Amino acid sequence: MNETPDGSNNPRLRRNAHMPGSSVPAIRHRLVTTAGLSDQKLASIGAIAVLASHAEHFAERSIWALDGVEVKGVRPRTDARPIGELIRMLRQHVPTVKKPGLASLIQKWCDAAELCFSCRNSIVHGTTAYMDDEWTIFGRNNPTEGVKRKKDPSDFRASPHTLAMLEEAFGYLLNVIHFIWTAATALVPIGDTSELMRLLGRAWSTGAELDDLAAAVNHEKY
Repeated sequence: MNETPDGSNNPRLRRNAHMPGSSVPAIRHRLVTTAGLSDQKLASIGAIAVLASHAEHFAERSIWALDGVEVKGVRPRTDARPIGELIRMLRQHVPTVKKPGLASLIQKWCDAAELCFSCRNSIVHGTTAYMDDEWTIFGRNNPTEGVKRKKDPSDFRASPHTLAMLEEAFGYLLNVIHFIWTAATALVPIGDTSELMRLLGRAWSTGAELDDLAAAVNHEKY
């Protein structure tokens, strides 16, 4: 007998699962529910993924602009590079940027992005390791069955509150990296950046707090 995606053999659910416009909600995999991933958590995770992808897009375009190279018809050095490498490439421009105010903005963005993207990576590349009524723990690079990993294990403790914090931080990161890209392609001065620096400070604080949360919990556990 064919099962529905969540393992159910209910004929009505199987029928409505494939019916366009059905009033019955789409059937979710049992992992989503058993991992404590509520609609609120899933909405924030989706928003984080979208905001982070767009931030990564404009980080790459900022590198192109700062490199001063024409990318049409060629494969740029940024192609297929993970976000960690893009951040390193962007940071390399800090000592040579001539436009006043732009270097410190890039430096601060890279500092905040490293922390926040680490949290994002734990969510989108991790597996659920623990959950209760409030928390879903995403673990990444775990030494499953005793294997050795290239990178150290990391995790993210997802609650409605921590996910909302991370979503807000990625909103700031996207706004500022879009500004950096615009500034890198324009000939006019960038003007006052104090508000942008303030937003990056909040994004950095969020990333640092969430990273410290993982460290604090691990310290209590071990």
